[in-house]
This record gives sequence, C-alpha cells and structure tokens, in this order.
Amino acid sequence: MTQNEQDYIGSLKSALSGTIPDEELQDILSDYTEHFRAGREEGRTDEDLCRALGSPMDVAQEIRASWMVSRAEKNRSCRNIWRAVLATIGLGLLNLIVVLVPFILLTLVLLIILVVGAVCIVFGPVAFVLALLQTAGISFINFWLWPVAGVFFSIGITSLGLLLVIGDYYLARFFYHLGIRWLKWNIRMIRKAEGTA
Repeated sequence: MTQNEQDYIGSLKSALSGTIPDEELQDILSDYTEHFRAGREEGRTDEDLCRALGSPMDVAQEIRASWMVSRAEKNRSCRNIWRAVLATIGLGLLNLIVVLVPFILLTLVLLIILVVGAVCIVFGPVAFVLALLQTAGISFINFWLWPVAGVFFSIGITSLGLLLVIGDYYLARFFYHLGIRWLKWNIRMIRKAEGTA
C-alpha cells in the first residue's frame, strides 16, 4: 500500500488520467492534497491517511464512476449512460446483478417496444393499401375477410405503432433519469459501506 502523500497522489493521478479532463483531474488531486495537509495538521501520518482513504485504485474507480454518471446526466446519450453503467459495475461484483441486469432488461424492453411499434408503422400502411385494393376488387390477394373493416384496422395498427414509438421515446427518457438516480444511489451506498461517504 502507498505510504506517503506523493505516492498516493501519483497513483491516483495515473489511474484517472485519460478518463477525466485535466482541469477536473487537477481539482480532484488538489482536494486530496488538501486532505493530506489537513490530516497532518491534526497530527496524523501520511501512512494513516493513506490507509483511511483506501487504495488509490479503488478511490479512482469511485471517482471515475461518479464522473461518468455526472457526465451522463449532463449530456444524455446511449454511449454516456453505457459508460456510466460500466464504470459503476467496476465498483463491485454485486453491481453485475444490481446495476447490469436491470439495465439490460430495461434496454431489451425498450427495444422490443420500439421494434413492435416500427413493425406496426410499416404493416399498417401496407395493410391499408391491400384493404383498399381488395375493396375496389383489384386485389391479387384476399388478405382481408372484410376489406372495409381492414381499412379501419390498418389505420388502428398504424396509430398503435406511432403511439408505441412515441411512448417508447418518453419511457426511455424516464428510465434514463431513473437510471442516473439509481447509479448515484449505488455509488453512495458503496461509499457508505466503505466509510468514505
């Protein structure tokens, strides 16, 4: 384990370099430098402070996860939320179940809704044209038992598809915000369990 401030800050810097912008990294490092300064004023040794902070790699993982979640909150995108999820999973094995499984399940549900909606949007107009052709008597396929009902049914299918796609968009936004809150809660619980909160 790191024995002094310089080693600890150096390890933390190398673990965080490349993932967090330099300006924010310098702020984080100066916070830890200040922590060491304040600890020494209280009569604590660097070794004691290093032990209290925990491994620089573990601290870097928590900082990276918090930063990724914050980034995903500010700049909403699939890529950012996925990176935040992966960074949070890195905090502990239990997060494979607590974070990854719900994320994958929600993603699958949203994808299924989107696909069903898209199929309805494509099928509706095709069914509408077939119903009109069958009603006019120029259809080469008897697709509908009752062509007039097929016209209204196809309009309903198209409308349902549009509602599913629009609803999926709003569900995705809702679950995105909920996911951010879930990731933040998870990080807080890990910090609390480690006594660093």
